[in-house]
Amino acid sequence: MVSRIAAILLAALAAPSPSPSPLKTITHVRAVRLCSGLKRVVYPAVGRVLQNDRYIAQSRPLFRDYVKQSATGNHAGVDLDVMRLERYITPLVKNTQAIEALLNDPVFPVHPQSQSDADLLAMRTALQDVLAEQKQALDLISGFTDTQQLGELQQAGSEYQAIGANPQHTTPPQPAPTQEPNEILNAGIPNPQRSYDPRYATTNSLEGFNPLNAFDSRMDEFQQQITVSENQASTAIFKAVPECGGKVP
Repeated sequence: MVSRIAAILLAALAAPSPSPSPLKTITHVRAVRLCSGLKRVVYPAVGRVLQNDRYIAQSRPLFRDYVKQSATGNHAGVDLDVMRLERYITPLVKNTQAIEALLNDPVFPVHPQSQSDADLLAMRTALQDVLAEQKQALDLISGFTDTQQLGELQQAGSEYQAIGANPQHTTPPQPAPTQEPNEILNAGIPNPQRSYDPRYATTNSLEGFNPLNAFDSRMDEFQQQITVSENQASTAIFKAVPECGGKVP
């Protein structure tokens, strides 16, 4: 099923360019600005938003697999999941910057002079809300990967110091079934103090509560918020599409 905001792009493809009017009336100028904003700014921004949606959705299975690999002690699997998550950061950042640039286009009036101007500004406000929530998802992925990579560097440094202090002991001790609180819980999750709460200590069990599931749960919350904002954006855009010769699917 095509989402409401994806249907906007389908409407854009079917929408003809506004026909020039022989009379340069104020009404026509305002209508041209609205249609120009749709074509030049809104539709490209929606395309970038949809790309971000896909990247965010694709990150969730990696968070879940990270939990599984951590619980089984598969360090190679953990590293692979982190590496794959990291690959989403650059395209998300580029899309975010592109959307911000589009929404700062001078086509948007500083002071609305008509209902068309108000409609154009309403579309920008709605897309800005979507972007703000997608940024939160980006921050979660970025914070997670940065924290995990930093933790690996610190662990490698500690192991190197331990080996240097005791050359006879080259095998690090095996962890207990329940490890120390995992510092990764500080990455992008509210109330980081809970990482020191023994109830949130990481365990090696695949069953039961695992605090690392908080990342996937948090991303699910972001996706729900994004969907609400995208529905609001699509409502504002669908209202304007017919004014520019397009058809709402």
